[in-house]
Amino acid sequence: MKRLIAASVLTALVLSTGGFLTLTHGQTPANELKPTFISPTPGLYVNGWPPFTVSYPKEWAVLRENPGDFFRVGGTRPGLPPEAHMPQLGIGIGVTPLPLEDWTKLFMPSLQQFLTDIKVLSDKPFRLKDGTPAREIEVEGLPVYNPVRGKVTDEPKIVLYYLLTNRSITWVWVRIVEVKAMFEEDLKKHAYSLTFLPGREEPVEVPPDVRAFLEMFCTDMMSRDITSIMGHFSDGYLQSGGNKASQERDYRAHPEMFPPPGVTLEPVVTIYEPHGDRAYVDGFILVNAKNGTNPVKAPLYNRQIIKEQGRWKWYGNQK
Repeated sequence: MKRLIAASVLTALVLSTGGFLTLTHGQTPANELKPTFISPTPGLYVNGWPPFTVSYPKEWAVLRENPGDFFRVGGTRPGLPPEAHMPQLGIGIGVTPLPLEDWTKLFMPSLQQFLTDIKVLSDKPFRLKDGTPAREIEVEGLPVYNPVRGKVTDEPKIVLYYLLTNRSITWVWVRIVEVKAMFEEDLKKHAYSLTFLPGREEPVEVPPDVRAFLEMFCTDMMSRDITSIMGHFSDGYLQSGGNKASQERDYRAHPEMFPPPGVTLEPVVTIYEPHGDRAYVDGFILVNAKNGTNPVKAPLYNRQIIKEQGRWKWYGNQK
């Protein structure tokens, strides 16, 4: 899903850069939960911004993220090799002004890269437990690539189930992947656990040098000076499978990732935790248009910064 985050970001206006908990977490008030990136809790994913949680079986293993995923876990099943995990649950965030009904414009190009004989089994509106409008989608297809064996032609059909919702231009989705013959309706309850957390969007104070770093990054994004922009990324940057070079390629290939003239960007930090020469930074960028329209929020994707030779730089979501 890397291209969802890359190619759809700021198509007109923006930039790149789940009360239902399992019983094991019932003792922790939702608003006191730390993001999973800072403090992992088996069976529960906690996102910084947008603030939400998603529950899943605590025995599932945390897997390496696919490009575009913020988090991915998988179950185990007799007969599968140790490196294979099914079913899988992935969580992602993207930015686009399109309505949820237009999901095919964003997801289908990526699906077509690794599936053939794609068929949309279901596509219907849905509402989360708090009433938030969402979309429920089921797609089936034949894999054309296996991460263990490479290109294959004898794989069984798989089902990809998506629960999509959005906050203005920010999309959030939970994806469940399973072999079609093994897919059970009960798996959907993990997606249904998606719950937004109120009261976690207030700005927090950050050190002056961190504030200066974020503001200069936004300034360079507005200038579209890619050389200056890439100066804000560590050479060791890694974000869900992408590195500094791939980030630069995305910037050069997709000018829609930059704000159009007349749009200003203002960083707002909602979570800040320093850890030596690194720091976790989460929040959003307030996208302001001078034409009088209301500002919108786009997430800070990169999350982690590192101080190198006295300068803060993006470090990605690696540990």
